[in-house]
Amino acid sequence: MATSAARKSARLQSEALAPSVFGATTLRLLRLLSLYRCVAAIALAIATAGTSLHAVSYSAAAAYAIWSLLSLLTLPRFKGGVSGLLLVQLAIDLLFTVVIYFDSQSPVATYATYLYPILAAHGWFLRDRIAFGHAALASITLLVAELALRSASVQALTQAALVGAGYFLLTAIGILLGRSAEESEQKVQLRTADIRRLAHINQVVISELNDGVLVIGALGQVVMANPQATRWLGSDEAMMRSDLQLSDLSADLHARWMSYFLHNSTIDGSPIRTADGARLLTPRMMPVDLEQRAGTLIFLEDVEAAEAQAQQIKLAALGRLSASIAHEIRNPLSAIKQAAQLIGEEVSDNPGARALATMIDKNVDRIDRIVRDVSLLGRRDRGTPGAVQLHEAVIELVDELCQSLPAPRAAFRLALPEDATIYVDRSHLDEMLVNLMSNAWRHSQKVSDSVTVLATINDEMQRAIINVVDDGAGVAPEAADRIFEPFFSGSGSTGLGLYLVRELALANGGSVRLGSSQKGARFVLELPLMPEREA
Repeated sequence: MATSAARKSARLQSEALAPSVFGATTLRLLRLLSLYRCVAAIALAIATAGTSLHAVSYSAAAAYAIWSLLSLLTLPRFKGGVSGLLLVQLAIDLLFTVVIYFDSQSPVATYATYLYPILAAHGWFLRDRIAFGHAALASITLLVAELALRSASVQALTQAALVGAGYFLLTAIGILLGRSAEESEQKVQLRTADIRRLAHINQVVISELNDGVLVIGALGQVVMANPQATRWLGSDEAMMRSDLQLSDLSADLHARWMSYFLHNSTIDGSPIRTADGARLLTPRMMPVDLEQRAGTLIFLEDVEAAEAQAQQIKLAALGRLSASIAHEIRNPLSAIKQAAQLIGEEVSDNPGARALATMIDKNVDRIDRIVRDVSLLGRRDRGTPGAVQLHEAVIELVDELCQSLPAPRAAFRLALPEDATIYVDRSHLDEMLVNLMSNAWRHSQKVSDSVTVLATINDEMQRAIINVVDDGAGVAPEAADRIFEPFFSGSGSTGLGLYLVRELALANGGSVRLGSSQKGARFVLELPLMPEREA
């Protein structure tokens, strides 16, 4: 019942639509029916031409042929539904058949069988019980014509009944074929919709990939490029060219592709550099079609981004591990440190033993610092920014740092605005400044004003710019690009201090960089000012 109702609803909707929305198959079959009528009528007109006995048949055939031809030509502009069109055409078909039947005095089966293909087509179009109504109309018309126009003998009525049964049989066959075609069309439409959705999803996924994606045809032409590949290899205008070749984007990548396409392998697996030299890309290739080898799919991976992601994963795992075991390490470290201090007091009159105790104490401090630095690796996203008075915070940190280093207070020269309020997590600020100032002291000449902390305010950018400058030897040029990398150290430290400063600065919406300086090293820490609405 539900299937029948769905078919009826679909049929009614199709009837309400303009013919411009006829399916290609429907329109083609309607034209074939009109052509069938036209050919049959012309053949009958030719057969009866020049005979006075069948003048009515000739006139009817000529009129029927003209009507069929007009139907064939006007079908694309028809403004009604399919069901109504078929009923009107059937009425004209029956009228033509009855006229010919009356004029020719031939048996009913001679001309009535002409309607077999037409009623079968009606069954295919309508696909419902209404198609049997058309068959019934044709059968009743023949019987009435036989009774009204002829002697209505038993033989003639039997022939008319057999023709009518043929109408019903062919209509039923047409209905079955139509329903089968309808189910096939629905499956095709569903599959087409699924393919369209899948293609859209693939397009969205490819567009959002961090890797570059290129589809290269068999002749080396660029068939498709996602936005990332466009940014790395060429401009949008270049990618719009229909004749764009891979060699136009990168000669090195084209050579790799040629090797892969011809030999299914690339000998050189090293990264390639983009035309502007800004990036190193690792290409990875796979065929679009394994059998036909119609094209190649190329994935481009940013080497630096991949290394940074791998480094971040490693550091995050290390941070979680260190956080879980930090207290387990610090407890025995405290015991070792205390024992070393007690031993140092007991052997105060023995310089050699006292030196060993001091060595133990210093290395315990170093291990403790390493554990602390590593435990901070996962703190980038854990800050709670708030209002911090820069002048007061720096003075407090310098006083504490002078006691812990130890260092004289005169070694630090401060030039700070007294009314600057920055928006930062206080613990993060302490960690950043302690790392920068302790590094500056360690590499300085350790005299008065060896370390300068200078802060300025940039109102336009809403930034506090904090400069930490030392009077030491400065950073070696070959190490300048790597000093913010984790575990890179040129002085025997853990190599995590400056990396943590960069991570914490980014977590608070700021940045840190190595600035230029005539003497020593200058690190520039930029942090956001407190928004005025929250100040």
